[in-house]
Amino acid sequence: MNSIRFRKIDIFVFGLIFFIAAVLSGCDQSGKKEAGVPGRSPATSSTMEIQKPHLVSDLISGRKVFEAKNCNQCHSIFERERKIGPKLKSSRFYGSFLDIFSLLWNHAPAMAVHMRREVLERPTLSTTELNELVSFLYMLPYLGQPGDARHGEALLESKTCFKCHSLGKKGSRGGTPLDSLAVYQSPVVLLQRMWNHGPEMIGRMSTIGTSIPAFSGNEMADIFAALTKEAPDKGKKVFLGVGNAENGEKLFTDKGCIKCHSIFGKGGKQAPDLGKTVAQSNVTKLTTQIWNHVGRMTQKYHQEKMEWPHFAETEMSDLIVFLYSLNYVDKPGDAAKGVKIFSQKRCIECHFKTGEDKQKLLGAMKAINTTQFAAELWNHTSAMEAAMVTQGVPWPEMTGDQLRDVLAFLQKQ
Repeated sequence: MNSIRFRKIDIFVFGLIFFIAAVLSGCDQSGKKEAGVPGRSPATSSTMEIQKPHLVSDLISGRKVFEAKNCNQCHSIFERERKIGPKLKSSRFYGSFLDIFSLLWNHAPAMAVHMRREVLERPTLSTTELNELVSFLYMLPYLGQPGDARHGEALLESKTCFKCHSLGKKGSRGGTPLDSLAVYQSPVVLLQRMWNHGPEMIGRMSTIGTSIPAFSGNEMADIFAALTKEAPDKGKKVFLGVGNAENGEKLFTDKGCIKCHSIFGKGGKQAPDLGKTVAQSNVTKLTTQIWNHVGRMTQKYHQEKMEWPHFAETEMSDLIVFLYSLNYVDKPGDAAKGVKIFSQKRCIECHFKTGEDKQKLLGAMKAINTTQFAAELWNHTSAMEAAMVTQGVPWPEMTGDQLRDVLAFLQKQ
């Protein structure tokens, strides 16, 4: 574990990291322009790079877009400062890519009013920028809520951890000192060490007649808080990034998880489908679910004489953020519902006005992916808003489900 090289996870220092990253990348912190100075030309389908929706778990790239596009001028996230726009809550799970994009889309008219008032440039987004921005918003709830150190210490006592382990002056010196984990600034390190130690620990507990500890709610975060509180050297900290979802997907196969578990029907059938069971689970819930699963897993591995999967370096972080990413990509929509929505929202009045208009739109939509679809919509807002004001047509607010259905309808034609 000493070889681990970790990056920052502490939610309270994210703002400083992202601010520095934005400055180094040349982001304009004021975001303002002189009145009358034209902005950049909107991205078009001919110039827009093609990027499929995938979770970018590196929050810095998304935060840089958030600041470069002036979102931080009106919206706060970690800052305590009150701003004119709604605060983006880290306690709320906003949904899939199009669920989150629908919030941006419905917000577009009000945003335009404020940006004109503040003389800010209305942002256009490439598919890469949009995917990074939406990924950033998707990742906000991942870290969960901070733990309660006092409750965590009580849990270590009630879960009989002190029978084998020590923390500070408490507990037995027979097992691994829990103080050794105190420098690592992530609860995932706690899970990784517990996991790797699992079969040995469970065997020892069986010998002395102690039940395997199970956790619920925010208890894993509470225990982690108790460990970090007891850090002998407050200045020595090793930080862990949130992990890499693409590496986690590979690990899901390499570590043999896919032999028993499936993801949306693909994989083994002996254990729960993780695509359905980990929805809206933050890092605390995921670590809890994985640990509570260890007892049954050790029995199965012993019965089938399988080698226990060991996690090293940042592998557990990668696996967990991959599981969190499973609900980022949208499921297919319903084309039959989409045709009704397209008509009810009066999209048909402009886009199917003539046969030529219809064929032009359908041709553009035929092979488009979700990110391209959303970017085209977003970059179309200025022209669309002007036309709708002229014609007295209300802004067509849509949910993520409705956007999925409309895309399915357009691609089916």
